[in-house]
Amino acid sequence: MKYLSPKSSIRRQLMTYVVGGIIVVSLAGSSLTAWVSSIKLRELIVEDAMQATSGLAEQGLLALLTASHDNAEDAIGQVMGFKSVIGAAVLDADKQVIANQHIDIDFLNSHHTHDQSSGYEEDDNFFWFWEVVNIQQGDLGLGEYDQQKQSQLGIVFVKLSKQTLITTSRDIFVATFLISAVVAFILVILVDITVNRITRPINHLADIMEQAEQSSQHLQIKVQGAKEIRQMSHAFNTLMKTLDDQDEQLRSHRDQLEYEVKQRTHELVEARDSALTASRHKSVFLANVTHELRTPIQAIIGYIDLVREELEMDGMDMYTRDLGKVQRNAERLLSLINSILDLSKVEAGRMDVKFTTIELKASIANAVDTISPLLDKNNNLFVGPQNPIELFVESDKNKLEQILINLLSNACKFTNNGTISLEYEVDEHSYSIKVVDSGKGIPAEKLDEIFDEFRQVGQNAKREKGSSSREFEGTGLGLAISQKFARLLGGEITVQSRVGEGTTFTLTLPL
Repeated sequence: MKYLSPKSSIRRQLMTYVVGGIIVVSLAGSSLTAWVSSIKLRELIVEDAMQATSGLAEQGLLALLTASHDNAEDAIGQVMGFKSVIGAAVLDADKQVIANQHIDIDFLNSHHTHDQSSGYEEDDNFFWFWEVVNIQQGDLGLGEYDQQKQSQLGIVFVKLSKQTLITTSRDIFVATFLISAVVAFILVILVDITVNRITRPINHLADIMEQAEQSSQHLQIKVQGAKEIRQMSHAFNTLMKTLDDQDEQLRSHRDQLEYEVKQRTHELVEARDSALTASRHKSVFLANVTHELRTPIQAIIGYIDLVREELEMDGMDMYTRDLGKVQRNAERLLSLINSILDLSKVEAGRMDVKFTTIELKASIANAVDTISPLLDKNNNLFVGPQNPIELFVESDKNKLEQILINLLSNACKFTNNGTISLEYEVDEHSYSIKVVDSGKGIPAEKLDEIFDEFRQVGQNAKREKGSSSREFEGTGLGLAISQKFARLLGGEITVQSRVGEGTTFTLTLPL
């Protein structure tokens, strides 16, 4: 069993989030606490300053009644003893300064009470508190009826610095933040310990899985941690064990399959060699037999010609007709022997190809002259090439003409009272010759068979058992030999056909 050291990526990410969250909460809490504290402190300062202002108004009453500067200075001196008070002033009802310490005269001249008995103003650095000094007329002995009437004697001002408020708010924020930082540090330690205990088994499992993926090894992991993690580890170990068993079975099957493939390959090679040997023997046998048969057949045809000439000279026409039948059958037999000989040479790889420069129209004319009796026999009309181009090509003249003869003969064989046409086309790299007939056509399912040896598509597939009668004459070798010759010349023969409409054979050869 193999164990790997765990990574801490998950723990580091989680701790990053936790520490960041704690810092954000600490800052937010410190800011909120400082803000609330500053509001409360501000309220206390304002309340104390208002009381100090009221005290100055009470102390300055006598100074205003007597217009005494000294009394006003004494009252201001008592107010200046309050913390953060940095200035005070006493003004009479005509806004004439009775006494003033550290308050700008322009501010005093521009200030308006707006019919309020007391109040305050502020900017970024100071508070200015003010209170109107009134005296009830009853206090002056004017009688009970006018006792409630008041008379304004003047106004007092108190200037208060905000420095204490600002400093205290900052100190509260710093103290709160430090306390929050200490608490956050303790929380981070506790969270780190907790997270480490939780994530260590998960990291261990993740490390094993990653190592197993990269090394393609079926590793095992130590079962530890919480219940769910132990269950995951156990499931992982079971999976790895199952994969080990499957790999062992696959290796066994692979070895068995490789052995069987070697056996089958050896058998196939032997069968292929046997088939190739048999094919070579067949080709040699056919070549030898056809060669031996062709010589006597040619001699027979020669003797028949001599006998026919003698009989015709003696006027014995009744015998010449029979000799004509014998001669036709002998020529048919010779054609079959020649086809078999050509096929065996191609299969044995002994067919020579001689490329020369030939005129295409002349070779076409030779092929048409050869099959002209077949055209007359089935009463077919031939339409020659209409292409005016005089085309000279590099090819084997005999094999090219043999291909054309076979294609035209095939068209004549399967066309009665119809039309057979031949046309050629040329492009940049190749030229093609098309032989088109209006015969019975070839079924689509038979198109793949027409180039097979000894296969005649027009042959009646349902003739009686043991019967040798066929709808059309021929050995089924013409198209097969033509395709082999075309490939020897570097080309191909293709076919298109529809039943009842006719067939088109296209011979394509390189220039």
